[in-house]
Amino acid sequence: MNNPSILKYATLAAMLLAPGAEVCAKVKAREDTLKKVERTLKEVVVTASENRGVGTSSRIGRSAMNHLQPTSFADLLELLPGNISKDPQMGGVNLITMRETGTVGATGKAVADRDQVTGALGTLFVIDGAPVSTDGNLGSLGAVGDVRGEGRETMNRGVDMRSIATDDIELVEVVRGIPSVEFGNLTSGMVNIKRKRMASPLTARFKVDGYSKLFAAGKGIALADGESVLNIDAGWLDSKVDPRNPLENYKRLNGGVRFTSVKDLPGAVVRYNINGDYAGSFDDSKVDPDLNLNKIDRYESKYNRMGVNTEVALSLLRDRWFTDFKLNAGGSLQVDRVNRQRQVSPQRGSIAPTGMQGGAHDTHFILSEYVADYSNDSRPLQMFLKLKAEGGQTAGDVSHRYLAGGEWSRLRNMGAGEVYDISRPLQSGWSLRPRSYTDIPALHTLSFFAEDKIDWHSRVGTMTAQLGVRVSTIPFLDRRYRLAGRWHVDPRVNLLWNLPAAELAGSPLRIGIGGGWGITTKLPTIDYLYPQKQYIDIVQLNYYSVKNPAELSRVNVMTYVNQGVNYDIRGATCRKSEVRLNAGWRGFAVSLTAFAEKTGSGFRSVQDFASYAYISYSTAGMSSEEILVATDLSQLPGENRQVLRGVRMPSNSSKTDKLGIEFQGSTPRLPWLRTALTVTGAWFRTDYSSTGELYQTVSDVVGSVSVSDRYVGVYADEDGRVNEQLSSNVMFDTQLPELGLIFTASLQSVWYLTTTRKWVSGVPVSYISAADGELHTYDAAVETDPLLRYLERSYNPESFRSYTVPPAMFLNLKVTKTVGKGMQVSMFVNRLFDWQKDYVSNGLLVRRQSKPYFGAETQIRF
Repeated sequence: MNNPSILKYATLAAMLLAPGAEVCAKVKAREDTLKKVERTLKEVVVTASENRGVGTSSRIGRSAMNHLQPTSFADLLELLPGNISKDPQMGGVNLITMRETGTVGATGKAVADRDQVTGALGTLFVIDGAPVSTDGNLGSLGAVGDVRGEGRETMNRGVDMRSIATDDIELVEVVRGIPSVEFGNLTSGMVNIKRKRMASPLTARFKVDGYSKLFAAGKGIALADGESVLNIDAGWLDSKVDPRNPLENYKRLNGGVRFTSVKDLPGAVVRYNINGDYAGSFDDSKVDPDLNLNKIDRYESKYNRMGVNTEVALSLLRDRWFTDFKLNAGGSLQVDRVNRQRQVSPQRGSIAPTGMQGGAHDTHFILSEYVADYSNDSRPLQMFLKLKAEGGQTAGDVSHRYLAGGEWSRLRNMGAGEVYDISRPLQSGWSLRPRSYTDIPALHTLSFFAEDKIDWHSRVGTMTAQLGVRVSTIPFLDRRYRLAGRWHVDPRVNLLWNLPAAELAGSPLRIGIGGGWGITTKLPTIDYLYPQKQYIDIVQLNYYSVKNPAELSRVNVMTYVNQGVNYDIRGATCRKSEVRLNAGWRGFAVSLTAFAEKTGSGFRSVQDFASYAYISYSTAGMSSEEILVATDLSQLPGENRQVLRGVRMPSNSSKTDKLGIEFQGSTPRLPWLRTALTVTGAWFRTDYSSTGELYQTVSDVVGSVSVSDRYVGVYADEDGRVNEQLSSNVMFDTQLPELGLIFTASLQSVWYLTTTRKWVSGVPVSYISAADGELHTYDAAVETDPLLRYLERSYNPESFRSYTVPPAMFLNLKVTKTVGKGMQVSMFVNRLFDWQKDYVSNGLLVRRQSKPYFGAETQIRF
């Protein structure tokens, strides 16, 4: 219908076939019919479409991506129910949030919370059948926080969506509900990405906005044998975190080659795919020494990932119990290097942590400024293998489509690890030491799955049940681990009942009722199983010579080495349930989903305290010569003491409970306006908190004694927040195929956002004492100890008051215009108009405003 001559030939045929006075009317009718068909064929889908089968998922096609004009995969999330558009955040890792509000602070603003990242870590990304695993990532700045590295690290946090380009993607399916048992090692959901595998002309894309410049090109080549296609693509992104600051930027380079071949064999068809991919991300941040008192402060992160994956699919043309077989195999090497350079101005009394072994030893004071150079070389190598068999049988009105298979993966980090001068740490209080990642054992995972999809056709409609189970384990694990030899069992059920079509106003009304329940499990990462050793340095002798600090001072420390391993660590398990209602009539479609998801064993780091012994040496009345020549410290007067110190260790004490309702509705295109209406949105309620008892210190000092050195309280309170959010997106989609024009206007609204801090009493249930390192019940008897009373923490009642951010509305515009046969010009403006009501917070007036974000792009087909 794309050939204009069709209308001419159809008109001529009508004139020849129609007699006399009826010619004009019939010609006109045929022209209108052909134009209607032609217009319908040229319409494109510019938003995500809801899956009408079992399970809840959204499908995002190539046409929707073209109209959205994304910079990275993170932009596609705008199309999911409950999400709205956001400006690019290229200065930090872009993590996915699915069916949750995200962590917010007391004012409703998004905050970084490293203890609530199981949702992003537990979202599985699959690209062309190959899982993208981040479980081997160890690139970080250690356990000590750093302003330059904050928010840029991917260790234990999931996939950084900045690194995924969208120009080579043909289709994305985002599974928000209960996924098939074919996919595992996840909690929240799955993102299944399928890339282009077809012949296509050379296509180049140029995009410019206020933050970045992007260029991408790709071509699909049909090979001479007529059965094979070769796809080649590449892209480059140069983004400024702040357009006014050229010293902080993010760059991405990606490329790929994909070969696809289909062979017809006697009694079978074989499809063979192989692809090689490269993705590079380069994050750079530094300060101008001329504006920072000549201070040096630079952060640089380089991420390079190379992967090769193959897929062989065999389909038998004869009836067998299993007729389809698929083998996926591949591997990837990621070279992730973090370089940190920082000028350190030590505080008085800072010492260099030089001991690599436990025990007492001398070290030295850090007396002057220095430049600390730190590098972290992480090289996770992943290999995976997956075999699946499918088949089907039919008996009367009941049909079965079943599958079974297994999956194995191996992760090993081959990086040099952390490399730096331990006498010049990045900052004082450094509790780590360099280590090589090659010393860490490989992480193996093994899974098996089986599933049956049953369809039953009857008078009361078609009923579909998808029943499956997946079992997984970590083989070759040390027997001291609780996970050693243990299998996680994940049963999953999805149900759908499509009722018989009912007649309504002369058109069929179709209704589908569905639901599901299932368990999904995310296994621990390499870092959770094999965390870095932590060193506790307790000063025993501290003599500082004012006259000659470099030569006459002496400091001695007692060092304890803590492995930081939690042998009781287990997988993070999520229990998911949902109920769905779908309806369609005369082009109108409605989908409503209510869900509940509970994860009570999410990953987080907690403080573990113990009592450590040391000798406090006194230098009162002694000369520097006497102190320096005392090779045996027992010659100096000393006192045996105990002190409490804590180390970070992984645990399963993170809790995330999700409740919500997702809705989506669409209308047919109104012919006189050429406009269709799509409404999506969601209400989310998310409970972020902790499970189990928490060790917490107090900062009080009584006399010269720090309370935290003697006592640490153990509290049973669930420290966390409960957030609620209601948001919607109303899109007016206007298409004029005869002009090659697509115009959409989106009214995006956050109707309210409420956050409430969970109540904490501040009274410990027990405490740990430095005297014996044991737990003791906190009761009335502790009133006799003046230090213990300081463990009772006081809070302002106002901090537990529910806080509501009033509505905010934004208008976004997008336009796509086809020019000729080979060019497409697009532009967008987000938040062209906004309405954000000012509100009062703690007696202060908060004024809200936003700035438009706009850009344009051109696609050319040669």
